[in-house]
Amino acid sequence: MIDSMRPFFRPAASLAAAILALAVLLALLVLSRVPAVDLVPVAQTDALSRTRSILRNSVPDARRQIVRKTVALTTDDMATITQYAFARKRWLGGAQFSIRGPRLRMQATAKLPWRWADLYLNVRLIADDAEPFPVVRQLKVGRLAVPHPLIGWLLEILLQSKSVSRYRRIAADVVQEVRVVDGRLRVHFDWTRKALDQAGDWETDVALRERLVIYQQCLSEVVSRPEIKKYVRLSTLMQPLFALAQARSLVDHEPVEENRAVILLLNAYVNGRDVSPIGDVSSAEPLVPRRLALLNRRVDTAQHFVISAALVVSGTRTLADVAAMAKEINDIHSGSGFSFTDLAADTAGATFGKFAVHSPEAARNLQKRLSQSADESLFMPPIKDLPEHMLTDEFERRFGSIESAAFDEVRREIEARIAALAIYRF
Repeated sequence: MIDSMRPFFRPAASLAAAILALAVLLALLVLSRVPAVDLVPVAQTDALSRTRSILRNSVPDARRQIVRKTVALTTDDMATITQYAFARKRWLGGAQFSIRGPRLRMQATAKLPWRWADLYLNVRLIADDAEPFPVVRQLKVGRLAVPHPLIGWLLEILLQSKSVSRYRRIAADVVQEVRVVDGRLRVHFDWTRKALDQAGDWETDVALRERLVIYQQCLSEVVSRPEIKKYVRLSTLMQPLFALAQARSLVDHEPVEENRAVILLLNAYVNGRDVSPIGDVSSAEPLVPRRLALLNRRVDTAQHFVISAALVVSGTRTLADVAAMAKEINDIHSGSGFSFTDLAADTAGATFGKFAVHSPEAARNLQKRLSQSADESLFMPPIKDLPEHMLTDEFERRFGSIESAAFDEVRREIEARIAALAIYRF
C-alpha cells in the first residue's frame, strides 16, 4: 500500500514546500520591523471622547423627523476613528491622513500582538474623489503593492470580517455619498429608524468605554497606595470612584450612566476579570494592580455584592435574583452549603444596583453619600448572625425548603435590614 502511494508523496511534498516558501516570501514583503508612522498608546480618553463627539454629530436626533445628515471629517477626525478601531482590537497602532485637492492619502501601522518579535503591518492607501464614492488608486501593504484588480477583492474580504460586517450592513443602507472636498471627507447619510437605533447603541458603547477608562485610572491610583497590600475594603474602592462620578455628573448630567460604569468596573475588578476596557498593549504589566476586595471582612461577600449589582445595572434584575437563589440551592447539596450571608450579599448588591440607576435623583443621592464616607455599613447591613454553610441534612432540619415559613422569615429579615439603610431611601 505504502509502495503504491510513494509516487504521490514527492509531488505533494513539493507542493507543500512551495506553499510554505510562498507564505514566507509574502510575510517578508508584507511585514516590517519598522513602523511607518508613530505608534499611539490606545488607552486614551481624548480619542474616545472625540470619537463619541463625531458619532453624536453624525447621527440626527431621533426625536426629530430629520433623517438626512452630512458630516465633514478632518484628517485628525479620521486618525481618531482609526485609533479607536485599533483600541477595540487592543492593538498598538497609529495612522496619518492628508488631503490635497481631490486626493486622500492614508498611512497606518499596527504592531502585531506577538511577544517574540517586534513586527509591524504598514498600510498605505491613496484614493481620489469621485461620485458617489472615492476610487482607490493605490493600496500598499508593507512593500507589496496590491495590483489594482485585486484591491476591490481585498477590501471586500475585510468588510466581510465579523468585526466589520455589522457596521457595513448599516453603512450600505445609510451612506449615500462620500466625497473628498475642501480638505474634508464629506459623508452624506440618509438615516432610517432602524439604523438610528443601532447608531445609538454605538454611541452608548463608546461613551461607556470612555467612562471605564477614566474610572480605571482612578481605581489604579487607589489600589496602588502604599498602605494597601493584598486586601482592600470594597468601601475604600467605592468612595473615590463615586466621588469622581459625582464630579463628572455635574459636567455631563448623566449620573445614571456614570454609576453604571463604576459598578461594571468594580464587578470586573473584584471578581478577577480583565478591567481594561480598551487596554494599553504597550505594557506587559497589568494596568490595575490586583488586590482582593473585602466586604464584612470576606472576599466572597464582596464578590456576591458587586456581581448582583452589575447584573441589575445591566438590565437583568430578575436574572440576578434567580442566579443568587440557584447558586445557594446548589450549595445545599455540594460545595460550602446554603448561606443566608451570601443571599444577603446578593440581595443587598441587587438593591444597590437598582438605586444606583433608578433615576438621576437616586443616582446623585448614592454618589453624594458614598463620596462622603468609606463606611461599608452605608450600603451593607450586618449579616454575621445569619445561618450559613448548611448542607442538605441541616438545611432540611432547620428550614425544610425554600418555600417554608421559616425560610421566608429569614429572607424578610434580610430585606428589612437592607431597607432600613438610609442610602436606599430618597
